[in-house]
Amino acid sequence: MVTSTEMTVGTSHANFTPTVWSKDTQDAIEHEEVVSKLVSTKLEAQLSIGRTINIPHRSNLTTQTKTEGLGSTINWQAVTDGSDSVTVSTFEYAAQLLNAVVAVQSNYDERIRITHAIGYALMRGIETTITSLFTTFSQITGTYGADPDDAVLRRSWQYLADQSVDTGAAWVFGPAATAALFGNDKFTSRDFIDGKSAIETAKLTDLYSYPVFHSNLLNNPATGQTACTLLHPDQVILIRQIQPTVREQFQINNLADGIVAYDLYRLRKLRFRLRRLRLTRRLLRVVIFSESSSERPRKGVI
Repeated sequence: MVTSTEMTVGTSHANFTPTVWSKDTQDAIEHEEVVSKLVSTKLEAQLSIGRTINIPHRSNLTTQTKTEGLGSTINWQAVTDGSDSVTVSTFEYAAQLLNAVVAVQSNYDERIRITHAIGYALMRGIETTITSLFTTFSQITGTYGADPDDAVLRRSWQYLADQSVDTGAAWVFGPAATAALFGNDKFTSRDFIDGKSAIETAKLTDLYSYPVFHSNLLNNPATGQTACTLLHPDQVILIRQIQPTVREQFQINNLADGIVAYDLYRLRKLRFRLRRLRLTRRLLRVVIFSESSSERPRKGVI
């Protein structure tokens, strides 16, 4: 008769019942790169050398009324324009040691995994630096902790329209704001949109002519709050003077390969200039929304 004792693992069976490690690993969530693709990088090629680039302003002229007669001379309009400058000074890196013993004995390709993780860290660093700028934009619509509604979107659109901006911008929402907009029939019903609805695709179509993007790396001022945006590329300038670069070196003292990746860049919020003389320079109208959900990214945000 077989007893329960005979079915248990005893000392005599230990050599035949090893602990097995899975060939797969449970990796931390990696969020998509979104916002860094929506800002302007047009100045990168102009700063192949040097540290600072100056961007001159140019204003429009105004018409003047001339009195009839040869004795009435015209006035030459004096224009004094300023400039913006961008100094490339953000030097970031991510690094990790790969022990020589681990490199040989590991069940996984540690070198590839470390290199991938380092690359993601650099991408996330730029993304979160950009999204941290959203809370500094001049125009705010909506209320933190409340769902964005159609009135918020229309007012946001108007801020851009007031500055004669009608193309090129994009909405960027977090998960909770997107979910709130799913609840508005205007953005999901076939009565208002062509093709598949948001119910089928879990994606919002263009809102007031601007495409919609979803990001999990937006800035969260507090629990249940997320700073979303309606962003025009020329509002934020990204200059990467050193693209993400990977280097390896064997560390004798550690008997390990040191793997590092680094980049050199600068993000600058630029002022959107009204194209008319003597009018104050104002920020491109960018809007901040709020999310009512307490949902937040599962990975840390810098």
